[in-house]
Amino acid sequence: MKKLRRIYKRILERIYIPLLYFTAYVWRRLLFKTTFIAITGSVGKTTAKDCTAKIFSAYFPTIKTIDSRNQSTGVPITILRVRPRHRFAIIEIGTEKHGLIRRLSRLVQPDIAIILTVAGTHTRNFNGLDDIATEKAQILKSVSLKGLAILNAEDQRVKQMALNCKCRVKMFGSSSELDLWTNKVSSKWPDRLTLQVNTNSESQLVKTNLVGEHWVNSILAALLTAISCGIDLSKAASQIEHVEPFIARMQPVVLPSGATIIRDEFNGASDTLQAAFRVLKESNAKRRVLVMSNVSDSRENSRVRFKKLGRTAPQISDLAIFISEYGHYAVKTAIAAGMSPECVKSFIDLKTATLYLKSEFREGDLILLKGRSSDHLSRIFFAQFGEIKCWKNKCTKRMLCDLCEELQPEFDIQKMLPIELRK
Repeated sequence: MKKLRRIYKRILERIYIPLLYFTAYVWRRLLFKTTFIAITGSVGKTTAKDCTAKIFSAYFPTIKTIDSRNQSTGVPITILRVRPRHRFAIIEIGTEKHGLIRRLSRLVQPDIAIILTVAGTHTRNFNGLDDIATEKAQILKSVSLKGLAILNAEDQRVKQMALNCKCRVKMFGSSSELDLWTNKVSSKWPDRLTLQVNTNSESQLVKTNLVGEHWVNSILAALLTAISCGIDLSKAASQIEHVEPFIARMQPVVLPSGATIIRDEFNGASDTLQAAFRVLKESNAKRRVLVMSNVSDSRENSRVRFKKLGRTAPQISDLAIFISEYGHYAVKTAIAAGMSPECVKSFIDLKTATLYLKSEFREGDLILLKGRSSDHLSRIFFAQFGEIKCWKNKCTKRMLCDLCEELQPEFDIQKMLPIELRK
């Protein structure tokens, strides 16, 4: 089996991927009437892509990256899905190693490049935030002199990228000196995110279905891009209201028990924790519940990480459940910090934890489900609706359980998926 996998990997690396890149490269150069908008950043790419695509698709033939397929094969495949009739192509570009954004940007050759943030979501592959910033900035080298860069002025590393841009630059943030800014932001559960956005000539209240203030950058980037392409601010803002939270990215769902779970289990990067924890801490809920596995992209050892989580738990939740072989460190620290022993528990086995939670969740609960994608905590969510078959302790698949055939739920999962991901 291992030998077959090695052969398959060689075929991909030596034949399929080079052919895919060559075909996408040629096809992109033939699509000279389509405006390509590329989006990168450590946090918020997918939501920015969805917001931008929602605005543009309301007024022009538009195509976008499917879900978060933003790396080696996803980007060229997205390019090959573009047709000459499309006025705009919204493409998400991610990275997991040095040089990947440069390579993908050359394929896309964006007319407009958006950079959102520089954060430590790739700390194991890069030497700090400056190294990550250098990688993100590569996208700007593929933008022509007539192109446009949309940059986040609130992130100093992103703001500094403007100094080396050969194209036009527009910025968004909180200062009235910028091209687009916001001065009023509100998001306190059960209310969704709203913000007041401003240009030099107009102001607009933007209502969203998103949970948490950390999505502001994604929304401002989408709105500034739309304005730059001739769409009125009011028209652009009206479309943002129809964007739904992406699967497992601060996605609220009502459970059969009457509790509401915020699915945020597909990105366990340390830089995403505080935003999610803030939503839980500030929420107006009868009971706040934290269900947590582990943290990714952290250089701290597991013992230290879970002790920190344990100290945080009493501040943000009324009930905390840790699912990890290191969870007992969090439990001990949480109790020492003043949390009742009945309100903090640790499980090693996911199925055992799920059985406990199914009996514990009740109406009025707000549950934050947070962890690494490799832990596949989505099974906790699906088990609230009925039986599922997959309870693997270890899984090497890098995908949501929503799309995995091994889940085998005894209920119709298709109704729970966005239309674009349904079979």
